[in-house]
Formats: sequence, structure tokens, C-alpha cells
Amino acid sequence: MKFRPADDPRHTDAPDSHLVDWEDNAVSNTFAWASYKFLPSWCESPEHWTSRLTQYLFTDCPCCLLFRGIAVGVVLGLAFGTVANLAVILTVVALR
Repeated sequence: MKFRPADDPRHTDAPDSHLVDWEDNAVSNTFAWASYKFLPSWCESPEHWTSRLTQYLFTDCPCCLLFRGIAVGVVLGLAFGTVANLAVILTVVALR
């Protein structure tokens, strides 16, 4: 699969626009395609919460970026897991 930033029709040749570069592999291209197809409004505005969060967490160091992603993933996973477990427990208690 090839989906490069230049393929993104939202890109313009305006002076303030720029192409985002990433590794050209199936994982990166799949994520780019999915974000363009399923959540296009998330990337269209620098004021969107996803853009602000990305700028807040960005680093040039790849291992720092990986560990920031892992930390955010763990926090979100624990929160989702807690809510899901609580929902199951409440359902079981309600059915008794």
C-alpha cells in the first residue's frame, strides 16, 4: 500500500502548508490512509485537540517518542479497562 503525504488532496501549495514525512512502509501508509478516510477533520485544523496534543508530546528523539506513546497507551488502556470491567461487574450485579 502506498499513501504518501503528496497523495493527500488536503495538501495545498500555499506557503504555510507543508508535507509531513514518515517512513514509507505498510504500517505508516495504512495509518495515514485510515486517518484520511475515517477522521479527516482531525488533521485539517491546527486548533483541533489532536494537533495540540501531538505538538505537546512531539520530540525528535525516536525512543522518547516511543516511550511517550507507550505511556499514553498504558494510561488510556487502564482507563478503558477500568470502565469496561466496571460495566461488566455492574451488569452481573444487576442481573442477580
